[in-house]
Amino acid sequence: MTNSNKKRKNSSRTSEPTEPTTQPQSNFVTPRKRQKPFTSQDAISNSGRPPLSTASRTPRVSRSGTSGAYSNRFSTAQQISTERHNEASIHYEQRLDKEHDFILKLAQPLDTKRQNIAEEIIEKAALFMESYLDTVPSSLGQSVEGMDIADEPRPDSPMQQPSTPTDSGTSTQRAERTIDNSLLLNEKLKAANKWISWQSIGNEKAMYGPIGAFIEYVALMVQERLTSLTGPSSSNVLGCRLVLPSMKSDYKPPDADDSMRIDMGLTRAKINDPIDAYRGQVSYYEVLAVLEAKRKGDDNGFRDAFLQLDIYTRQLYQQQHNLRVAWGVTVSGKHVRVCHFGPDRAKSSSLMDVSMAEGRRAFVEVLVNWSLCEESQLGRDPTMEYLPDLKCWQISCPGEAGCMGEGAAIQHYYFTTVSCQADRVFGRHTRCFLATDVMPTGVVSATNPLIPTVVIKDSWALSKRNASKDSRDEVKSLNKVKDGLLEKAAELDIVIPEIVAGGRVSFLRNGDWVEDNTDTVYGLGQADGPSFRAHRRIVMRPIGEPLRSTKSVAEFVTVVCDAMRCHSAFIEFCNILQRDVSDNNILVFRQDDGIARGMLIDLDCAIDLSQGEQDIRKEMTGTDPYTSINNLSTSAVERTSLDDWESMLCLICWFATYGTISGNRNEDPNLAKFPIAQWRQESTAKMLVAKQSAFNDYESFRDLVVNNFKPEGDKGDKGDESKLVKDLALLLYLCLFQNRHLSPDCRGTRLKRKHVEPEHHELSFEEELDRLSNESLPMVNPFEERAKICDKISQQLLAIVNVYWKKAMDLQKEAKKAKSNAAIDNIPQQ
Repeated sequence: MTNSNKKRKNSSRTSEPTEPTTQPQSNFVTPRKRQKPFTSQDAISNSGRPPLSTASRTPRVSRSGTSGAYSNRFSTAQQISTERHNEASIHYEQRLDKEHDFILKLAQPLDTKRQNIAEEIIEKAALFMESYLDTVPSSLGQSVEGMDIADEPRPDSPMQQPSTPTDSGTSTQRAERTIDNSLLLNEKLKAANKWISWQSIGNEKAMYGPIGAFIEYVALMVQERLTSLTGPSSSNVLGCRLVLPSMKSDYKPPDADDSMRIDMGLTRAKINDPIDAYRGQVSYYEVLAVLEAKRKGDDNGFRDAFLQLDIYTRQLYQQQHNLRVAWGVTVSGKHVRVCHFGPDRAKSSSLMDVSMAEGRRAFVEVLVNWSLCEESQLGRDPTMEYLPDLKCWQISCPGEAGCMGEGAAIQHYYFTTVSCQADRVFGRHTRCFLATDVMPTGVVSATNPLIPTVVIKDSWALSKRNASKDSRDEVKSLNKVKDGLLEKAAELDIVIPEIVAGGRVSFLRNGDWVEDNTDTVYGLGQADGPSFRAHRRIVMRPIGEPLRSTKSVAEFVTVVCDAMRCHSAFIEFCNILQRDVSDNNILVFRQDDGIARGMLIDLDCAIDLSQGEQDIRKEMTGTDPYTSINNLSTSAVERTSLDDWESMLCLICWFATYGTISGNRNEDPNLAKFPIAQWRQESTAKMLVAKQSAFNDYESFRDLVVNNFKPEGDKGDKGDESKLVKDLALLLYLCLFQNRHLSPDCRGTRLKRKHVEPEHHELSFEEELDRLSNESLPMVNPFEERAKICDKISQQLLAIVNVYWKKAMDLQKEAKKAKSNAAIDNIPQQ
């Protein structure tokens, strides 16, 4: 990305998230002034469509994208922007497959009749476009920006006589529509020709209008054909759409969580909607695909466009809770490429050169197919539907049999609240919805709220194709955990989620039930990557609160200790290693008496240790900034439970620095300069160095991390509450990194020369230097040595947690008792 482009994309617009409006926005469209407006018969109101991108339309919580996630509290807007750009660069180098034209076939209509209609529209649109361009003098094709380059086509041009629609209406109405379309087609092609014919494009912004006109031209051709269908053929229109550009270009979508501005958002409209209806700042929620344009037509232009498209795609997943895979378009000069983002990789088509007839036709084909294909082919989830009459979502889940399909029981749930949003370009795209199986009896509102009773987790998890042999199936893992702990650790049963239902998601595609997985998305033989992912949905209870909701230090300590007590029980009684300790995977559950307890959830990354799955030990798991040093270094050292214990230590330090009590956060203006802020850097290498420095010795950990914990909590008879979390962190650190069962060579975080005791005398300073510089002495990897006694260290860590869990529980009970006594004292005397 050039500096100028960086500046343009990160202008003076605020970097703070824009909160959704609390009032539904009008959905009526405002036509622009035209040479001859549509008649009332032509323009059908879309008032029946629910308002988009509003609080009442889109369930959302506080921003859980990267800029607003709790794991990002020490990052500035500029740091987040840099991190996203660096991540996009890595994606371009490591996750992008170029010139994969099979992705263009992914959007071809599946129904044979629709295929025929699409081919007819493509052929006609391409023919009319070429006929029009043949009428334009070649000298006018060398214009620069700002020139009115094309005259009206000759009267005998095919554009003057588009086919007359045969839909219902009087002859006068049909004539009005024919004249109107003729004027619009000419107008759009005239504008599009400025992009198609330019020899030199001097300004990126000057490209937006002509590109938009090209897209609108295709939409007109789609509209003309689809509105002409009558009788039984009209059923083929159901589910079709117009693909149209936002009229506002180079803008910040209102639901963005950063200050970046997209060039153009492609959105959908009903087939009867006016082509020139006002579509201003289309939100990410409404975007079908983002189009990013660059003036340069070389590979650098494509790279720059892709990097920004990658960043925007993160926002699409965050705002569209029913988005499975994402589309995008890059324009570099006259070269168009279509991009497809799957769970693990992105793929781009070969370039379509719009200065050539073949390239223009190829782009027309893409737009027509997007107009006629099924919603699932555009990436949307057919098992989720917004109910405008009730103002809530309906989501379908596998029944007791754990599957969906013909003859299988399917359970419908309803929700308005999303407790976890997808916030990354690649990965599981985990989302959590707070739902109920009771259909609302009226419009959901503040006075008629929807009361959730379950949590629905939706994710694309790494799986085996044969579901019956999938040892990483989370439903199986959770049931195994529940059964194992019920017999051997019954005291933890209260904090283990109960599975109500769950399994792999299936949906109807072209009349047949298909399982939703990467094979379905790409087709057999065109896998997303070496891994297979299945779309899974699990219904659980009870409903927990996020970790950030704890109301005291004692509550926080209780919750995190509960989580690690569960973690240890998973291993001891069920042979399940969780492998992803983070704030998103620890929930607060309140007992009937109000005491806070902790639930460790999410076994998508878990492995069954009894099945010898250590062959995947190099797989990177964890959530920044809680990822263990061993995971950050991507070393060959086996991943063990100690990695999860280290993640928990990082999480405790992160929260204790920012504040463990909800509503009482650290407001220090220098937070971004704290050493712990380096744990959330734009590069893995920097995070690794920062953590190695912080954890290498006791003094560094105390001075760089613990001494920056936020003072908070009550100072009662048992001392400062904040001392509770400090002591817990220090003891966990000493046990993990300075364990007395290990020799001094095996402590800390850095490789060391193996210590050799002198045979007869103590070494002098010079002899010690010689010993240290002796390269024949083996290097000691402290993580490798600790892994050898993992079980012993884990038992010590659990003992520490048990002690502090009891201390924290006692503090909670004392606080509850004191509050109860205070309430009694305040009762007026009779």
